Amino acid sequence: MTQLSRRRLLAACAVGATAAFAGCVDPDVAMFVDPVSTDRAIGEQATTRPEAGSEFATAVGNATANGTVAPSRGENSGPPFRVDRPVVHDGTVYDLDWASTGRTETRTEHIVSLTVSEDDREADADFEDLPAIDRERLDVFASRLERYNPDGERPPPEAAFQHYYTDAEREASALVPDPEYDTISIQGYPTSVDVRPIEVELDVYRYTTTERAPSLAAFGRELRTAHRFELTGLSEAERDFFESVIEEGSYYQGSLGDDQEEAFAGVADRLVDRPALFVENREGEWLVGYDGEDYWVRVDFVLMEEYADRLQRVDSL
Repeated sequence: MTQLSRRRLLAACAVGATAAFAGCVDPDVAMFVDPVSTDRAIGEQATTRPEAGSEFATAVGNATANGTVAPSRGENSGPPFRVDRPVVHDGTVYDLDWASTGRTETRTEHIVSLTVSEDDREADADFEDLPAIDRERLDVFASRLERYNPDGERPPPEAAFQHYYTDAEREASALVPDPEYDTISIQGYPTSVDVRPIEVELDVYRYTTTERAPSLAAFGRELRTAHRFELTGLSEAERDFFESVIEEGSYYQGSLGDDQEEAFAGVADRLVDRPALFVENREGEWLVGYDGEDYWVRVDFVLMEEYADRLQRVDSL
C-alpha cells in the first residue's frame, strides 16, 4: 500500500508542490491515481507490508505461527498494531485479527519535564551533545523553542512528555532514568530537566492470522475479479480531467475551486456510487478500469461532506 493521501499531501507540501494553498492547509479534496498493470501491483496497493525488523513485523510473524500477544502502547490506547487491510508475511497474504485477552501488564515509563530558565544560569550540556535517543525525544520541544520570540509577550514554552524507554534506550540515554545534567542548553536557552518514573497498566491483546492468498498476485487477481469496475459514461471534460490526473498522478482542489471542479464532481459521483475497497474517515479507494488499463484510485474528501457521507465499503474483500 502506498502512503495515504493526507500524508502524501503533507509530503508534497513540504517540497512546495502545493504552494497554491496558502499556508499549505488541507485542500477541499485530494485525489490520487496509480496505474496497476499487474495482479501483483493490485495486491501491493491492497495490503500492508511491515517494515523488516520492526516490532510490527515480529508480531505478524509470530501471529502466523501460533498467535502472539502484545501490550498496548500506553494506557487506554487500544491495540498496539491496527491495520485496515491484509498484511504480507514471507510473500503470503494474511488477514490479521486481534482481540483483548482481558489481561494487563505493568511497566515503568518516564515523565521528562522541561522548563526554560529566565535567568542567566550556565548549562551543563548542549542539546547537540546529548545521545541520539534524547535528541529524538526532545526534538519537538527544540523546534518550539526555535520559533519562540523572547521579545514577545508570551513566556517561554514548557513541556512534559511521557515515554517508554527500552533497556537499550535507558542504557544509551543521558536523561533516563536519572538525568546526568540539571540544565541543558536548547536553542541557546538554559532549560532545566526533571525526570520521574511512573507505573502504567497496559491491556494485552492477542493477534492471530488467517491465510488470505498464497501470494500478492493471487490476492490481486481475486480483487480484480470481484471488485474492479469500468469507469465509463464520462463526458469529454470528465475524460480530459481523469486523463490529466493519470498523467500527473494527483489532483488537489482548493477552497477557491478551479476550472476542473465540475469535471471532478462528475468523476467523483461515479466513484461514490460504487462501494470502495477501503474506507477510512473521509477517504475511499477503488480499483477501476479505464480505456483498457487498470488504476488504483484514492480520494480523500477532506472538506466535501456531501461525498464523504456517501462512501460505503464492500461487504468483504
